[in-house]
This record gives sequence, structure tokens and C-alpha cells, in this order.
Amino acid sequence: MKAYKLKFHSSFHIDAGTSVDGPSETFIRSDTLFSAIVSATKKFYGNEIAEKFIEEGSLILSSAFPYYKEEYFLPKPLNFFPSDLQEYEMIKVFKKAKFISKDLLLNILAGKEIESKYFSKDYMLNECWRIIQNITNKNKKDDEEEDKIFEKQEVPHIVMDRITNQTQIFYKSEVYFNKNAGLYFLAEIKDELIQKFETVLRFLGDEGIGADRTIGKGMFEVEIINDFPLLTFDKADYFYSLSLYSPSKEEFNEINPHNSYYDFIIRGGWISNKTLNRKNLRMFVEGSVLNITSKKLSKGRIHKVLEAKDYPNELSFDIYRSGQALFLPVNGGSNGKN
Repeated sequence: MKAYKLKFHSSFHIDAGTSVDGPSETFIRSDTLFSAIVSATKKFYGNEIAEKFIEEGSLILSSAFPYYKEEYFLPKPLNFFPSDLQEYEMIKVFKKAKFISKDLLLNILAGKEIESKYFSKDYMLNECWRIIQNITNKNKKDDEEEDKIFEKQEVPHIVMDRITNQTQIFYKSEVYFNKNAGLYFLAEIKDELIQKFETVLRFLGDEGIGADRTIGKGMFEVEIINDFPLLTFDKADYFYSLSLYSPSKEEFNEINPHNSYYDFIIRGGWISNKTLNRKNLRMFVEGSVLNITSKKLSKGRIHKVLEAKDYPNELSFDIYRSGQALFLPVNGGSNGKN
């Protein structure tokens, strides 16, 4: 499977909720990434190529997760919590962890036991559970830097009332990645669209993603990993989601909710540079572990959330949200030991 690393040249802000001046996500969800790529495709190639990306099954993306040096992180499975944690402080730390090192995760999905040494704060960094011990001020050598994947900063902005000319200050959180860190995502793309997709992704890097792109925020360069090894096969009792997932009616009926581990998120938000609000969709979050009765891999669907014909003065094309998902098979238990 192909992976794409995004090395950011500047900070970015991806709205974590419906407020444009609220907190920022520290990663990019699959539907946001898909919409940004389709929008960039319309600018670069026009509607004809963009329509090909919108066809179901043509372009399926994971969310974009953190990487640090040569370590790649994936969302913590919602069925996984170590049963033998003794320290209360460590329980709190582990609950806050959002991502797990790929090497640890593959062991968990395969049902292998995790060594006890990894259940320590020394392996937790920026809500990421690592397989490499952190370099800190206490143990670093003279020529080493303290480990850090990213940091958040509250950046002041000013808004002016158009009628009274009065100004008001507000704060927007922005994410700054370490020079050895960034985000990456996985992609399943039709062969005939790969070259155009990679061209558009580089174009998107020059345009930027997220808020304040006109002042240089969210810009990145792309590195392609042609062979990113993961567990992949089409049949299993459980599947672990790397993306936001919106099943078709048929797929939904094949999910056994009593034996699944999942959470939902409502996705909505404004159209960039417009006063239009997208239709809200309830979606399974990344890290959901679903028991599929047919034991067959699901794909999800793409939703049309705004139609241009309903807003002829504001939209020149329909607006879509992708609920297609990439999954990994699960063989392990809830604590990685069975």
C-alpha cells in the first residue's frame, strides 16, 4: 500500500469542531483530506478529473496521522486497554493516548503480548505511544535534542466589525511540527489516477491545507513511500478503521454492534470562503473495531452534502464528503494478549 508523508513548512489549523476560532486537530481526518484533494483537483485539472476521484472506490484515504523520524503512528484501537496497569497516573496517561506506534499496533492486532517495559511514561510523547524510549533533558547526550513531535500555540487574531469598525481580539490554536515530524496517510487509488493524484497532492502542498492558507499556513512538501507494509487481507471477524467511516445501508446491517468497539463523530462545518453549512453526518471514528458478520472488508460511501442547484449564486459544483474507509484485519483480543 502507498503512503504519503507531509512535511509542513508552516503551522496549520484544522477545526476540531464547528467553530472557526476553536481548537485545532493535531491530525487531518480522512474526509477533510479527501475534500481538500478534490477541491485542488478542480483548480488544477478541472471538473472532469475531479469527478473521477469522486466515483466510489476510485480514491480511498486514511486520515493523516503523526510520524516522528522513522516511527509511524496509527489510531489507538477502541477495544484496546492494558488490563495490568497498576499505577493510577499511568492509567490516566494511557487514556489520553490517541496514537500507537505501527510496530506496537501490528502486534496488538495479531494478538501478541506487549512487553511490560512499554507501559511507561518514558514511551509516551505528545499523546503517542512509542516503541522507542523518549530522549529527555535527563537522559539526552550533548549532541541530542529532546524529543518532541509537535506543539500547540495560541495565536492572537483581530476581527473588525464592518459597521462600527470596532476591533476584537480572539485566539486560534495552531499546530507546529518538529523538523523531524509531520503527518502521513495511506491511499488506495485506481492505477490510472495515481499520477494525477500525486500531482494534485504536490499542488495542494503549495496551496496549503486548513485555515489561513492565504498567509502561508498549512503548506507542506510530499514524500512518497511506495511500499508501506501493513496487515492486509479481505476476510476477518473484526476490522480496524484507519479512516472516518460511513457505511452503506447494506454494510451497516452487517455490523454486529454488540461485539464491536466504536465511537461516533458528527461531521459538518462551513464551506471555505462561503456562508454555507454542510449537512451533518454521523460517522464511525478512526480506531473503531467492527465485527462484520459477512467477514468481508467494507468500503463505505461518499455523500453529497450540498447541491449546486440549490445555491446557484454561491456554488458552481456539488459538495461531497467521503465516508470511505481503509481497514486492517484484527486477530487479537481487547488487551493484546488473547
